[in-house]
Amino acid sequence: MKIIDNLIDDKSLKNLSDTLLGVEFPWYYNSSKSSIDDGENYQFTHIFFSEKTIKTSHWKLVLPIIEKLEVKDLIRVKANLTPKKDINYKYPMHTDTDLKGHKTSVFYVNTNNGGTIFQNGKKAISKANRLVEFDSHQSHAGVDCTDQKVRVVINFNYTKK
Repeated sequence: MKIIDNLIDDKSLKNLSDTLLGVEFPWYYNSSKSSIDDGENYQFTHIFFSEKTIKTSHWKLVLPIIEKLEVKDLIRVKANLTPKKDINYKYPMHTDTDLKGHKTSVFYVNTNNGGTIFQNGKKAISKANRLVEFDSHQSHAGVDCTDQKVRVVINFNYTKK
């Protein structure tokens, strides 16, 4: 696991943050977060890239991040918005893929007391402009925030150069 703070320049971060947290950005309701049976938990998502195709007119927002990742093959780019909860709920552990050589990066759009927890007990706190990179087969789980209205992250799945 590698954590990088201040990944992108301030102008790119402001543009990304203002757009994703703005009233006109298209978020799509998902009735579950990490599995079919995760109770009352839900999130809103926005797919930037999937199935070898750009899926949104907002694609350029994530390019400053992708440029820093040394991407060979991009698999998926997806933003998640999770509303504030009463407790720092930890979702079930999961892996993004079982394939060796694939990477996952989580980019934190806003600062809050949520984060990402790993099976080995390590945790990455949600801090704006922070990126955590790890092997996609590593078990991890999102943790909701209680101190902000929403927690917003962008997940990248890819292979490196």
